[in-house]
Parts: sequence; C-alpha cells; structure tokens
Amino acid sequence: MSFAISDWVQGRTKDGELIQGFITSMKEKHNVASVYVVQSDHDLAVGTTVAVLSSWIKEQPAVQVLDYEEPILDFIELALATRDEEWFAELTERLHEVEQKQASGSNNNAPIPFNRNRLGRIIR
Repeated sequence: MSFAISDWVQGRTKDGELIQGFITSMKEKHNVASVYVVQSDHDLAVGTTVAVLSSWIKEQPAVQVLDYEEPILDFIELALATRDEEWFAELTERLHEVEQKQASGSNNNAPIPFNRNRLGRIIR
C-alpha cells in the first residue's frame, strides 16, 4: 500500500510501541514514513515524529473523529501548540456542539472508537 503526506495511519515502531498519527514525510526509496505521533501506548512518543517502515503501518480506519469529544480535545491541544487561532475557534465550536448533542442524549449509545493504549484505557 502506498501512503501520502498527511495520511492518518496506525501501526508499530521498531520498539513495538503502538502509534497513531499522520505522515509528515516519505522516503519511498527506503519504504520509510515519518509519522507525527498523536496517540501511543508509550506516553513519551506522543508529540514526536518517528520513522516507521511502510509495512509496519496501515491506514487509519475512517471515523468521523469530530463527532467525539476526545479527539476534538486532542486537536485543540495541537491547535494551541501551533498557535492556530482560527482552527482553535472552529474546534471549540465543534466541541460545544458535541457536548450539547451528548447532553440531549441523542448519541449516548454510540460506541467510542478511541483508546489511549493497548490496555484499552480511555481518559475522559
């Protein structure tokens, strides 16, 4: 499978750490992708860029991540870290919409597809 810059992927590093993130660069000659880690079972890897063999990653399943509180909070942190005020405002508005939807009970039975680590721990 071929990947492109900005594709969301999940996989393992050479040390066996589970990672989720997006591709920041590709070295197709060596089949290596640089992945900015957004979630990992190794907390120190989050926020770093790691080089991973293309065969060790797969495309992230398509999920409407902006329908869930947890990934929106992650994106808000990223917007703050990059000082992107416009994106921060959009995400904050979306977070309020999701919170209102949850408060009204219209999406309470939907499964939450996000886990922080291989133990299945979800932080709220």
